[in-house]
Amino acid sequence: MAVVNRCAVGIFPSQKLLDWAQGLDLEIDAAGAREACLYLIPDYDTQEEAEEILEEVYEAIFEAELDYWHRDTGTWPAERTYEVFRKWFEVRFYPLIQDLVGEELTATEVDEEFIGELGTALEGLEPRP
Repeated sequence: MAVVNRCAVGIFPSQKLLDWAQGLDLEIDAAGAREACLYLIPDYDTQEEAEEILEEVYEAIFEAELDYWHRDTGTWPAERTYEVFRKWFEVRFYPLIQDLVGEELTATEVDEEFIGELGTALEGLEPRP
């Protein structure tokens, strides 16, 4: 077993996000809506350091989450500050990531073309609430 040189932050939709999604008439499965998305972040030693890292990257996470729920950026909240982010999402930090697979880790950069192709491939599937 190996330990990965990253930590993670789990992002859970709050009631504020669910209210926004319901206002757009998106189908919301209450159980599925509580699932987290995990984002790898740099190692940190303290909770304060973890919060500082999150403040540096929250905009990318906020936009990724909103895009996941609804691709139309015109429906996104105009104000996307860190304070708004913390109201729209519950956050849990994971300081230790262990790799139980044993194969080399790889990362793939995604660009707008890939995201568009992925969206096309996923059309017709049930959206995540």
